[in-house]
Amino acid sequence: MMLTDDELANLKRYCKIDHNFDDEVLKMIIESVEVELVRAISYTATPADFAAEPRFKIALMKQVKEEYYFRGLTADSRRKELALGVDNIISQLRSEMRDGDDLHDGADHPVLSSNGD
Repeated sequence: MMLTDDELANLKRYCKIDHNFDDEVLKMIIESVEVELVRAISYTATPADFAAEPRFKIALMKQVKEEYYFRGLTADSRRKELALGVDNIISQLRSEMRDGDDLHDGADHPVLSSNGD
């Protein structure tokens, strides 16, 4: 899922980024966060599956802001893996995502497993 120019402008407003010199870095962060969020929802899904989902877009903006502002030296500070509220959105979308006829909750995938192993 690539953001349109309008969506990128909205994301930059949300992140309070009013310059263009970091746009390439920002685009790499967006692509990385898209994959991270999608894999947390369903291992077989793609970012395009959530292109029209407003909750996914909000989660994307929240996590991109977190990754953008806590990079470099500040990335070493102890912080949560996901921005506040993103895990709730992932849980909602995961519960609604169906792989075939079965509800996919990620319990069989080591990265998505809730037990932390």
